[in-house]
Amino acid sequence: MNSNKQGRRVARRACVIALALAGLSAHAEPDAPAPAPQQQQPAQAAAEAPAAPVAAAPPAAQQTRLRFNRGFYKPGIEQLRVVRREDTMGNVAGQIALSVALSVIGGGVSIGAQGFSKDDLGGTTLEALKGDPLGVNPAISELNDALGKVATDIYRKRAEAAYATALTDGSTPEEIEEARKVQAEADTPLHPGPWHLVYENLTGSDELFRLKFGAELGRAGFMRPPAACLYQSEPVAWSQWQADNWQRLREERAKAVASCTETLAATPEKRW
Repeated sequence: MNSNKQGRRVARRACVIALALAGLSAHAEPDAPAPAPQQQQPAQAAAEAPAAPVAAAPPAAQQTRLRFNRGFYKPGIEQLRVVRREDTMGNVAGQIALSVALSVIGGGVSIGAQGFSKDDLGGTTLEALKGDPLGVNPAISELNDALGKVATDIYRKRAEAAYATALTDGSTPEEIEEARKVQAEADTPLHPGPWHLVYENLTGSDELFRLKFGAELGRAGFMRPPAACLYQSEPVAWSQWQADNWQRLREERAKAVASCTETLAATPEKRW
């Protein structure tokens, strides 16, 4: 009897414990849902988004070169020439003969020979400098290169302006690509001037010569001559010009190029 009562008490405790556990389980908080994927902030999204393709600016490597144009000069201006006393004597003799002939044709009326400058004489090329770059007219080489750098800056700025306009005015991709190109050759030509060694004194026995060099930038227009430069050295004895493999000529050539570069580089941009 006592054992039966004890068994029933144990059973009741077990039932109460089971019901308590069931109640606790029913009131337990449900599992938290998985967090939604974190959305990017607009600034972050914009930073991570691939950038829209933008056409490149005018290429920096493109160089503009000036067009060398001989102009009214005869072939031969491309090389250093020497004007000696005998060149003037021959020219004067020729003009006197022409004056006499015209006087006879004109019935005895004297027609004087027109004056001339020794700088206008052609002279002769120097065999000693044949094939040597030292004898080449600097307007073809160093001066052209130096002014080409100036022209490149000017034409690159023009290309940048044209490119910026083409990006906003509805131009086609082909037109935009064309607008960004920097001209390979400038519109303004470079004309050579004198490039010669000219005797200093017509009379006497000295052998003094000056180096003379010049150039013109641009076409001559109405009331607007082209920009011009002219350099001449001090008179130097012929033997000094030849000394040390024409070292004096090399030095004066460099001075001539620097002088003309400074002068012509100052030409207003609208004239290039």
